[in-house]
Amino acid sequence: MLLHKKLKFVCRFRYLTALLLLCGTSILLIQINSALRRFQSYRNKTFSSVIDRSLYAWEKWTSSSIESVLYRTDETFHLSTEAGLTRETTTAPSEDVLNLRLRTVSISMSPKGIPDKPRFQKVNDFDAWLFSAFYDNLNNSDLIRVFGIQPLLLNTPVFCHLTEGIDTYTVEGKKTALNDWHKKRRRVFSYECPLNETSRPNNVSLTFVETDTPTNSFLVLYPERIQRNFTVCYSMLFNFNTPYQLVQNVEFNRVLGAEHFFLYRESVSSAVDTVLKHYQRQGFLTVIEWPIPVGEIHYHGQILSLNDCAYRNRGVSRYVVIQDTDEFIIPHQHDNWTELIEVLNKEFEQSNKSPSENLGAYIVLSSFYQQSPSSSEWKEIKRKFSVSDQDFQKFANFSLNVFSDLKRLNMYFRGQRQKSFVRPETVLFNDIHSPDKYRPGIAKVKVHVDLAVVHHQRRYSSPQNNILDTTSLRFKDRVLPLISETVSLLSL
Repeated sequence: MLLHKKLKFVCRFRYLTALLLLCGTSILLIQINSALRRFQSYRNKTFSSVIDRSLYAWEKWTSSSIESVLYRTDETFHLSTEAGLTRETTTAPSEDVLNLRLRTVSISMSPKGIPDKPRFQKVNDFDAWLFSAFYDNLNNSDLIRVFGIQPLLLNTPVFCHLTEGIDTYTVEGKKTALNDWHKKRRRVFSYECPLNETSRPNNVSLTFVETDTPTNSFLVLYPERIQRNFTVCYSMLFNFNTPYQLVQNVEFNRVLGAEHFFLYRESVSSAVDTVLKHYQRQGFLTVIEWPIPVGEIHYHGQILSLNDCAYRNRGVSRYVVIQDTDEFIIPHQHDNWTELIEVLNKEFEQSNKSPSENLGAYIVLSSFYQQSPSSSEWKEIKRKFSVSDQDFQKFANFSLNVFSDLKRLNMYFRGQRQKSFVRPETVLFNDIHSPDKYRPGIAKVKVHVDLAVVHHQRRYSSPQNNILDTTSLRFKDRVLPLISETVSLLSL
């Protein structure tokens, strides 16, 4: 009877009972969510401290080597002719320092905990596309730098929506056009978002109207620890269909000291794709897809890809080498890039430089290697360098023009055709031939042609006074077996 009364009471007030249960469940869920947020905050702080400790060695190296640097200028004076250096520098305030503050850096990850693949993203309804974002420090001011493409005449302000943890805030940024116009309607831009000293956002979005909801979001990439000495940044590949040229360049550069390669792929043949996949499996090639979303931009946005590559390697690689697949920076007195750079650094240190100067770029002059030696010349070359008939046949079968086209122009190209070794943390913007704008306070040197030359394997003209240069054959016995092995393995 008592149980019957209780059931009757519950049924009469069943709606009130359900409401009480719902309220109790909601309160419990709110408490659980709050606890999870506190745990996530604690985990992030702990993870950041681990990252901070692991990056301390990189920061120590950076602070000791980039204490202050000088602006690039056209003023030129010569160092020791034995060193083979031509130095270009001016004075600049010593307090202008590249100071990447890493101890509060957090690593940007996607919701699944892995870095997102880079891709072009649009800025709302505007004719502008963005590609990547990086933490930076310029003139002792922290910022996030975003690279993208927009019409030169799009004179709108830029607004940065920065996400740190679960919080998002908006600041007004500024944009700078890179020097790659070539009279095209669109141009590569750098967008700068200022930060305070403690802010380390995970993500950034850009809009050109402050109240717009962003249609893009980028993980912010932070400098990492040094992992290698030399990284090659290839120019963007478009309609590229010469696999032998790629194999020849990769294997030669590996012998010279390259430890990793970055390649931006817009369109390549199936044979080239086979080569790329092979090197990716071996672990020393990173391929970044480059489906350029717009036209009317110089050479498919090449400058954007090169700057993206340099910034991705800040802190990771001591030097980046920006070159095409038909170019070879070949030492003429040393066996590899490491030995060459050591000599250049030593001579720079012994020069009458300012105590505040640091060396950021090594400019190497270029010439076109475009013609094969005559039959009589080949007889002497074969004897001197032990070139067998089998070697000679491989030169022809694999189109190894770095070993066969040994006659160059009787001149060196300065400016437009030169290439360079670059310390990526010392350069603000890169060009295809050499850095376009240095950070405050950096010095550069021009490498004497007796020490190294860019062998540009390309037909340029046919003057009668070509000069025979057999330097590349010094490396034949180390490079040719690697090329033969790769070609045989891939059945090219």
